[in-house]
Amino acid sequence: MRVLFTYMGAPTTEDEIEDFIFRFLYDVRHHIGLNVPGAKAIIKGIVKARARHVRSHYEAIGGKSPLVDYMTEIAKTVSEKTGHEIRLGMCYSRPLLEELDGDFDLVFPLYHVYSSSTTERCLVKIRELFGEKPYVKEWWENSKFIRWVQRNIETGLEDSGFEEPYVILSVHSLPKKVIDEGDPYERTHLKLAERVMKAFDLPWEIAFQSKFGKGEWLGPAVPEVLERLKSEGVKEVLVYPLSFIVENIETLYELDIEYKEVADRLGLNYYRAKLNHRDPLLSEAISEVIENALNEN
Repeated sequence: MRVLFTYMGAPTTEDEIEDFIFRFLYDVRHHIGLNVPGAKAIIKGIVKARARHVRSHYEAIGGKSPLVDYMTEIAKTVSEKTGHEIRLGMCYSRPLLEELDGDFDLVFPLYHVYSSSTTERCLVKIRELFGEKPYVKEWWENSKFIRWVQRNIETGLEDSGFEEPYVILSVHSLPKKVIDEGDPYERTHLKLAERVMKAFDLPWEIAFQSKFGKGEWLGPAVPEVLERLKSEGVKEVLVYPLSFIVENIETLYELDIEYKEVADRLGLNYYRAKLNHRDPLLSEAISEVIENALNEN
C-alpha cells in the first residue's frame, strides 16, 4: 500500500523562503483580499518585504528549517514499521504535491489536530490535483501519541531542573474569525491538553504563538502570559509546543530565541521542552492510525 504524508511544508534553505511565501499567499489570496487583477505582482511585492524579515529568523537558527528533513525521517521509520511505501508531499515547499503522480491509497496529514486552515487546505489541494482519496482527518486521540507528548514534557522537566514550574502549552494561533465560523481547532487542542496534563500535578494553560497579519487572532499570546506569570510571582516556566510534532522555525526561533528573550527580560527561569520525533512512540502512534484507516477502507 502507498500512503501520502502531507503538510504545508517549510523552506529547507534561505533560497526557498520567497518561493514558499509566494505559494502560500497566492493560494490563500481569496481569504486575504488579494483575489484581484494583478494579484501575482502585488503578492510578489509583499513577499519581498516579508522574506527580508523571515530570512533573519532563519539565519538565527543556522539558515534552514529542519521540518522537511525530520518529516522525511518519520516517513522512513513508519515505512519500515508498516511495510507500506510512504511518500511525502508538501503544499508550498519541496517535495511538492504537484510533482507527485497521485498513486496512493491513503492521505495522512501530519497535523494531529484538524483545522480548516491547515489539514483541510492540504486536502483541498490534493483533491484538485488527484481527486478524492481516503484520508485520516486527525489522530491526536491515539494513546501512544498522548504518551509521546507526555514523555516530551517529562524530559523537559528533567532537563530544566525546575522544581515548581508553570507549564505553558503553546499552540499556533489562527484568526479568530476562523474559530467563530465553527473550526474545532481551539477546542480540540484544549481536549488534547487536558488529556496530556492529567499525568502531571502542575499548573498549566494554553497560550498562542505565530500570529501573522492584521485582525484578531486567538490569544493570549505566549509573551502576554509570561508577563502575567511574572506579576503573579511565578519563577519557573516550562513551554511545550503542543501543535507541532517536529522542530521548525516557530519552535527554534520564536520559542527558543524570541520568547526566551522576553522571559530573560522579565527575570523568569524559562525552558522549552523539545519535540523528540525520533522517539519510537511517535512512529508507533502514526503506524497504528495508518493501519486502522487502511483496514476501514
